[in-house]
Amino acid sequence: MDSHTEKGVTLIELLVALCVLAILLTVGVPSLEGFVSSQKLDSTVQLLKDSYSQARYEAVTRQQSVTLCPLDIASGRCGNSWSEGVLSYLDLNGDNSYDSLQDTRLRQNEFPNGVWVDYKKRLKIKLSPRGTTGDTGTFTVKISGDEKALVVSGMGRIRRG
Repeated sequence: MDSHTEKGVTLIELLVALCVLAILLTVGVPSLEGFVSSQKLDSTVQLLKDSYSQARYEAVTRQQSVTLCPLDIASGRCGNSWSEGVLSYLDLNGDNSYDSLQDTRLRQNEFPNGVWVDYKKRLKIKLSPRGTTGDTGTFTVKISGDEKALVVSGMGRIRRG
């Protein structure tokens, strides 16, 4: 007697597995998108907070003013929108603008795509050698309806608002 056992799956088993997979994807993908948006928001807030804190540290340590400005990724210079990222530098020639040949770039952080960042006060923040800014303001970070704020105090501290 020759007994051969067939190996494989039947068409019905395959269809049941595909249906279960389709149900799991239908339920899982929307919650995954919300998770990704939340992570982008948290990441941007933390990058912004770290960039600011590092600039303040550099100002106090070096005893020189440090400037933070919105990053224009294409040119690697200061831009007009905080949504792309942040650039911190020492303005060595004192002209209140970043010149890669004359000024010292301290830190550059690019933000994730799809995140909107705004600072209504201005497009530059100057930290004095004492670590103060002289004014207050609020960074607003938004993505997909979620929003978080970072508050800058005149004493130079930054905190979640």
